Amino acid sequence: MRPLLTSLLVLLTALAQGQGSAFTTTEGMQKEAKATVVLLERLHISKREMTSIDMSEVIRTYCENLDGAKMYFTEPEVEEFVNRYAKTLDLYLQRGNLTPGFEIYASFKHKVQLRTEVALAALDQPIDLAKEDQFPLERRKAKWPADAAEADALWAKRLRLDMLGEVLGEDRTTAGARKANGKAAELVVTPEKLKAAAARLKKRYDKVRTYLNFDQAEVEELFLNSYSTQYDPHSIFFSQQSLEEFEIAMRNSLVGIGATLADEDGYCTIKDLLPGGPLDLSGQVKPGDKIISVGQDEAGEMEDIVGMRLNKAIGKIRGKQGTTVRLLVDPAAGGGRKTVALKRDQIKLVGQMASARAFELADGKGVVGVVDLPAFYGKNPDGSGSSPTKDVEQLLEKLKALGAKAIIMDLRKNGGGLLTEAVDLAGLFIPKGSVLQVRDSSGRIQDYRDEDAKVVWDGPLIVLTSKLSASASEIFAGAMHDHRRALIVGDVTTHGKGSVQNILELSRFDRNLKSAVKVTIQKWYAPSGSSIQLKGVGADVVVPSVFSVLPVAESDLNRPLAWDSVAPSLTQPDEGDWLKAKLSEGLIGNLTAASARRQAEMPEFVTLTRSIEWTKSRQARQEISLSLTTRLQERKDDIVFRNQVRKDLATYALKDFKIADVKLDAALEQEKKEGPDYASKSKKMSRIRDPLEDEDWPEYDIQLREAVRIAGDWVKALPATAVATKPTETATKSR
Repeated sequence: MRPLLTSLLVLLTALAQGQGSAFTTTEGMQKEAKATVVLLERLHISKREMTSIDMSEVIRTYCENLDGAKMYFTEPEVEEFVNRYAKTLDLYLQRGNLTPGFEIYASFKHKVQLRTEVALAALDQPIDLAKEDQFPLERRKAKWPADAAEADALWAKRLRLDMLGEVLGEDRTTAGARKANGKAAELVVTPEKLKAAAARLKKRYDKVRTYLNFDQAEVEELFLNSYSTQYDPHSIFFSQQSLEEFEIAMRNSLVGIGATLADEDGYCTIKDLLPGGPLDLSGQVKPGDKIISVGQDEAGEMEDIVGMRLNKAIGKIRGKQGTTVRLLVDPAAGGGRKTVALKRDQIKLVGQMASARAFELADGKGVVGVVDLPAFYGKNPDGSGSSPTKDVEQLLEKLKALGAKAIIMDLRKNGGGLLTEAVDLAGLFIPKGSVLQVRDSSGRIQDYRDEDAKVVWDGPLIVLTSKLSASASEIFAGAMHDHRRALIVGDVTTHGKGSVQNILELSRFDRNLKSAVKVTIQKWYAPSGSSIQLKGVGADVVVPSVFSVLPVAESDLNRPLAWDSVAPSLTQPDEGDWLKAKLSEGLIGNLTAASARRQAEMPEFVTLTRSIEWTKSRQARQEISLSLTTRLQERKDDIVFRNQVRKDLATYALKDFKIADVKLDAALEQEKKEGPDYASKSKKMSRIRDPLEDEDWPEYDIQLREAVRIAGDWVKALPATAVATKPTETATKSR
């Protein structure tokens, strides 16, 4: 295999040196590039001028964005790009000329094509899976290969790694990773299995050429973001498609067919149907069916989408509400292909809306209400839709009607959203006061306050957080902490994103432009004056999760802004008679001590600790074995461990709290139309799973259950006269 690799790579190098670009900078792209440069210079909070940006780092970042695993370029090639473009890149960008980005991409694409040919040829030869060797992980942090020979050696290992993945992955799919008795299934590797694995891997490598065949707008976005992220990781250029995706996430709705789609061997495959969506209501398709082609309107020409990049295929399937899209579908169950005509409709992502559950206290006297808020979403541009503040308010009223004694706001998987919604949500729990401060690039500070004296919930409040709780979640948690209004429970600290971005749609300057630039224009601070940037919001009571050991914090990103502070906007919290559940240092100490005793004594925390350590050990690995024997043993050990965790959780679930779902009126209305599982299935489709979770994972959340116990301890510690606001006494806030 070695002579073949070497000879082809000599050809690769020779051809790459003369590779030109098939893309040219359009007039629109020129305007977009110029606007990106100007907006960053004028509006970014750092007030950095372009002259302070290291253009060699822009080139290197771009090469990393193209070749994240550092498998295609070599170090000398990257240095050649730096030497060729860095000195004049500022002039290119100021003039809106994207030629350097296009030329580097052309070289990258050419290298991918030739490297794929090398890999495909190598797969025709036997691959040794017995030899003990290691493949380096964290390739993004590694250096590029020093030369072609080092790249050859790296790719030889990569082939073995991918072959092992196919062999082990296929066995997991077809034979199952577990037996009914919970023991790991044995894997027998036959020549036929190896041959089939090589065939699948060939298909996968062949698809790489399609995956990396970006269109012009995608290359533009990647190149401009290599520049914009030199300011900070959140300042980025949005192409038209990326802007649409972002707006969908913020509006919590989209216009489409109501399905989760995935690329499987080049086919756009239906993975899940959203209950009540156009596809579900058609009754003509099932998960696993493949979409072969797409036609617009009643008689538009059918366009083949096999082998098309998934984002492009999805773009053709989506469209304006009420318009028709026709899909040629190949059923997974066999039979002839069929054309399904659908009316596109707005799909409300109920799984991303607020929901609640009522946990019955151990003494049976009341419940602890848990409100799960997965995002700080917003209304649609026309004013329709809902907001998290209104949704949470509705759920609080329903929980109070059930006799809620305490409330837990679960923000563990809430990555943020609209700042204004975080301010409004805080207003449900405090009468008046500062929620956050915002400082802009000129040093001006604005105090965002709740000015409505009405309070919806005045009883015990816990904010449950994790390392994934970011941005708007941290605004809310920080305000509740500084007002001494809530006990913060969860990971040691939150994500640590303390910056504010503004999206500037370029159509404001040129109506023909459909793109935007997201610029970090402000930093925000808790009422205490402390920035949340990097440090996050610390927990009063630490109950860790597996996310605590994952590299998902702001500090794990490249070039984050620094921490700082401003003068406090809150010096004395309002703890007047309105508050039925005051937080003292003594109470916090007692609640912490009681939780610590449980964490030391209850078996479920042994399971949690082992799960965290399992995740931590895998995060710490620098290399992965290329020996089939070693990998089989590792997989067997992992399966045994997962099965034990699954068994433990199932055992704990037998003695769980009595729990009742509390649903929004909107979810109940949807269930009337679509069936009782609509909200739960929608939520399942959109949930974030931790590294250990499987699809059949028992429903038992150790961290949440401990938060409920802490809430119960707090309720017991309340004076007999301290009773949370009754439903009839609540004055609803107008939002």
